[in-house]
Amino acid sequence: MARMTEFQPLYDAFHLFQERCLQQDRSLIWPDQQIWTIANLQRWKTQVIDSPNLEGELNFNEKLEQQLIGAPPILWGLAADMHYVYYLPSANITLATRVRNISWAAQKSGLTLPPENDPIWAAQKNGFTRTTQKYHFRYAQLHLLAAFALRLKEQGNAAQILTDSTQVQSMLDEILEGIPAKGDRAYDLRHAILYLMFPDQYERIISTAHKEKIVGRYIKYVSDPHTDLDTRLHQIREGLAGTQQSGQNFDFYRDLKQEWNPDEVETPPQPETGKKTEEPQKDVRIVVDALRLLNRFKNLILFGPPGTGKTFWAKIIANRLVAPQLKQAQSRATFVQTVIEDLPFYDILALDMYRTGHDKNYTVPQLEEMELVQARFRQNPVKHQKNQIWGYLQSHTAIESQTVKLTSRAEPFLFDKTDNSQWFLTPAGKEYVQGTLTDRLTLIKQGPPATNQPEDFIRWVTFHQSYAYEDFVEGLRPKTEQGDAMVLAFELKPGIFRSLCARAKDDPNNQYVLVIDEINRGNIAKIFGELMTLIEADKRGKQPVELPYSKEDFQVPVNLAIIGTMNTADRSIALLDVALRRRFAFLELLPEAELLDGINVSLAEEDALNIGTCLRNLNQRIVELRGADYQIGHSYFLPLQGIADEVEKLNCLDDIWNYQVVPLLKEYFYGQVDLLRQVLPSFFNQDDGGQPQSASSLVALHGEDLISALNKL
Repeated sequence: MARMTEFQPLYDAFHLFQERCLQQDRSLIWPDQQIWTIANLQRWKTQVIDSPNLEGELNFNEKLEQQLIGAPPILWGLAADMHYVYYLPSANITLATRVRNISWAAQKSGLTLPPENDPIWAAQKNGFTRTTQKYHFRYAQLHLLAAFALRLKEQGNAAQILTDSTQVQSMLDEILEGIPAKGDRAYDLRHAILYLMFPDQYERIISTAHKEKIVGRYIKYVSDPHTDLDTRLHQIREGLAGTQQSGQNFDFYRDLKQEWNPDEVETPPQPETGKKTEEPQKDVRIVVDALRLLNRFKNLILFGPPGTGKTFWAKIIANRLVAPQLKQAQSRATFVQTVIEDLPFYDILALDMYRTGHDKNYTVPQLEEMELVQARFRQNPVKHQKNQIWGYLQSHTAIESQTVKLTSRAEPFLFDKTDNSQWFLTPAGKEYVQGTLTDRLTLIKQGPPATNQPEDFIRWVTFHQSYAYEDFVEGLRPKTEQGDAMVLAFELKPGIFRSLCARAKDDPNNQYVLVIDEINRGNIAKIFGELMTLIEADKRGKQPVELPYSKEDFQVPVNLAIIGTMNTADRSIALLDVALRRRFAFLELLPEAELLDGINVSLAEEDALNIGTCLRNLNQRIVELRGADYQIGHSYFLPLQGIADEVEKLNCLDDIWNYQVVPLLKEYFYGQVDLLRQVLPSFFNQDDGGQPQSASSLVALHGEDLISALNKL
């Protein structure tokens, strides 16, 4: 189940909110005050939800102060309670920020907050997940919280509804679907509410995209694909329980994220214990060597047999590279690219016009020089910038325009033009920015945050046989923005490498990292193309080349490190392109059997199997018969660590051996049964002549038979 004991204070706090506020109309923080009444919630709806403050220059607190002018002070008590509940999910909003905003609302209500040692504050010290910048704007989340409470109370049977997860989920979804602006739909808080109310039924995941990725990865465990997303997740949890050592007590982030989302690594929230977790000291050598080689060569490949921790160490090395800069802000240019990277171009034009002066007129050359427009062109270069600006302006011109004659136009209709070809935002365009893009306006106004996460500087990509230059550097892609087909049939899109280079170039004081998993599985020469020369350390930031699609001069910045991982059993490094070998340093990771020396598996003490010794013996046979590139890595057996119960440990070894190691060995020795028999002599049936008949003669051994056979290696 998704319930975790470390989050019990959060469950308790939310249960208190349900009991006091949703059922009894009392305040969460001040239980002697009747704050959560229908009358107060209706007043909140009238003054806040139904009367949004669209002034883009104000922050949330300033807007709320204007909206609650003339309201009774008790509504500020309601605001304090809502802030308390809103902060519960977040593991990365500081306690100081929480207390500051709750105190701000409490002060305006005239009520005194409980002292710091009051139990009410225990739940505010840790959250259960990381929250995004969008969550931190508060407006959408408080909207949902108030609307949910009001809808619940108006139905008159709150106590009964709150025990039924289906009714609660349905009510939350109906409220969200009824909010006109999609940007104001707080699905993140919806997920959080359901988890805090029903932690045995819902996951601690507040990202719809993450839930969809998990369902896509484990679709085979979905028994009924016609059910809703959360029900499918529950079906997956039940299906996966039989594959996990902890049964139902696994977590999709901590235990499985490398499977369903390997390109993004989350450090899950942990209780504040004061202890630091580091990689083992004996393995610091790997990190030290890697950092030295990256400093010298800029490009590094971690290579070795399967199961030697290449991806694991790539993550640690990448995080170590960027660690010194996590407490300093990104450059504004890079931050702006992050804010606008998923916006269509008409949104960027509207944002720039609004923030520069929403009542002014602009020529196309003036628009071309604006900050956000230039940021987009750095992300997605085009040959004729003015033509693209002009095309988008015309395509999204108001229908009633008398100066634009283009007949084929697309929603949203945001712009118009004067008789002397100066463009401006229409009233509808201003309203669109205020309603849809206000979060982006606030972000851009606030500037880069003071601290960062490693993922702000690290990108992951996995090469495969179909991966191409167009995916990695740049290429033409069909347009997918609704209604814009008449502007361009195809558009030039930057690949992950070019996009990261643009960010690094705009932020020269910070280090960026590209990790290429399975680098040898792609056609290196075709993927890198003319950039193979530019990634050399002595060519960084100096020698440009003209890219074939955009015709732009391009350089690889000096502050971009490239880390690749390579499985030598998949393709020997001897077969790699010579040009690649010359431009990368290679750091070999070999099986470390000594990590397993403390693991013994047995049902009888005299037959104990030492896993470290077993792995050494197995790999010695493999090296002699097939080569060092085909050894078995130690990480296959690491799940045995920490299992105290001998029966469970033996069952785990059974699964590892029969369903991971043996299939790999069969592949290594495909068509060479005689060699496979020399590696695993005790695992074969014998014919009358004492020779194996075929690979199918390999016997799947279990229990003490398995231990006995492995001890004979």
